[in-house]
Amino acid sequence: MEKIHRITANAHTHTTWCDGKNTAEEMVQAAIAAGFSCLGFSGHSYTWFDKSYAMSQEGTREYRREILDLKEKYREKIDIVLGVEWDGGARDLDPADYEYTIGSCHYIQSRKNNRYYTVDYTAEELEACRSEEFGGDGLAMVRAYYREVASMVKERKPTIVGHLDLIRKLNAENRFFDETCPQYLQMAKEAAKACVDAGCIIEINTGGVYKGYRNTPYPAEPLLRYIAQLNGRVTVNSDAHDVKGIDFMFPQALTMMKRCGFSSVWQLTAGGMKEFLIP
Repeated sequence: MEKIHRITANAHTHTTWCDGKNTAEEMVQAAIAAGFSCLGFSGHSYTWFDKSYAMSQEGTREYRREILDLKEKYREKIDIVLGVEWDGGARDLDPADYEYTIGSCHYIQSRKNNRYYTVDYTAEELEACRSEEFGGDGLAMVRAYYREVASMVKERKPTIVGHLDLIRKLNAENRFFDETCPQYLQMAKEAAKACVDAGCIIEINTGGVYKGYRNTPYPAEPLLRYIAQLNGRVTVNSDAHDVKGIDFMFPQALTMMKRCGFSSVWQLTAGGMKEFLIP
């Protein structure tokens, strides 16, 4: 197996087709400047109940066309791969239209009024979710989130699972629930095991650190160690929404992987996800 000394690909990349700040071509040029061998695009899938951040239906078709055009235009300089971030609440998507999928959960759907509460947008909305749907019980909210994750991976079996413990994003200083309590960790472990059992690759996502929400990537180290014990497969992605974040914290993520017990990392290539040894 080939050794890897630095990450030279990113599979989690957003553009102005969804909530990114740069165009797809600008992201390609940034990846080339960073010495990447491969760049995967993962526009947010269309969600009928929340159009504020996702691709539109027509925009999705145009997105696919542009990425395929860029693949040809830059084929001598970098491998470009067409993917999508498939939200748990999205239904109108054919994974056959893409070379890979990132399965992510950004919402908890209410069982009382069918509202979709975002878990990573604002603290006010997460508080509304906890109070209105779960009577102020943060662990009950967490349980619902991780059940969404487990259900999503069992049903869809995405190539990659995005930011597994995204519910942590706005929980600095344990504002909404206690991340150190055994009940929380058990819920997270059950979702992680569902991901591994479904054959998915779990990403180490550095985007929350880049944006200043957390000090460590997703998943948190206790959960990452458990994934290593399960012999789970892991990749490193930046969840880049602008050119400056395209390779953010990749060396530190590799170091963290070794510390947590991983001996190899999976990286996106033109031929799919490939395993590399961490020296």
